[in-house]
Amino acid sequence: MRIIFCNLIFVAISFLYANELQQKIQTFIPKNTYQTNEKFINRIFSNEKSFYVNDKLNIQKVIATLKSNGLLVLKLAKPSNVSITFRINSTYITDKNPSFTFLAYSTSNILSGMGYSYFYITEAKKQQEKIFLTYTLNTESNVDPLVMTNNLIRRGYDIIDVHKNSPTHWTYDIGLRDSKITNTNILKKGENILTQINGKYWLTFDRLGELNIAPNDNTSAWYPKILIFDNDMKLIDSIILIESKKSYKIAITSQIKHILVTDNYNASILRNGVTFDFKY
Repeated sequence: MRIIFCNLIFVAISFLYANELQQKIQTFIPKNTYQTNEKFINRIFSNEKSFYVNDKLNIQKVIATLKSNGLLVLKLAKPSNVSITFRINSTYITDKNPSFTFLAYSTSNILSGMGYSYFYITEAKKQQEKIFLTYTLNTESNVDPLVMTNNLIRRGYDIIDVHKNSPTHWTYDIGLRDSKITNTNILKKGENILTQINGKYWLTFDRLGELNIAPNDNTSAWYPKILIFDNDMKLIDSIILIESKKSYKIAITSQIKHILVTDNYNASILRNGVTFDFKY
């Protein structure tokens, strides 16, 4: 009797896995495509358990499998307005204090990096601890969800779920695990000479210390703009001066994770480089 009961449980779990997996697959591809390729789909997804991690569906692997087998069609019949929504804490609490600033910065940076030069925000709202941010862009194809999820992970986000709401609207449920900035610099002890042609310098810190900032050309026209963020990319301090400085010194406390250094009026003032002297 115990053996039969265990077998029934195993069958039930396997059915739940297969049912959830097949439902998700069917949301990503058109109904006629699924029906035409049903046997092929069943074969490439035959090992249902391999598409789960800790009993949670591995959305990325599902998308990657569909894409590599030619089943994820992103091309549209004609150029259309495509919408992409990012949500935090929509399904359950993943971030106690989600950062709208980092979400907007990260996602716009991703879209730019993917080659989209024109996109705009059509919805942006924060309800208690929930964040919703939607971009719209005119394009011939949907934004590749595999490239998007890979880029979100690179910036410290966990992928909770991905939804294809309509042929031109995708939604990403995400949670911030550890904020990461792709073009940031982790300073070594002593002088660090950095050059950014856009005059904007992102720094990430993993220890306490004291930081002295000075433009390389020793210009007296630098008007410091220094934005200081914690690990959740919440702005904890902003230094925006209307008086010029040759250098500026700040203390790196345990709260500080990221800093953006630029000029208050003209970022190109710093394009020739900055010396960051970090002491700890």
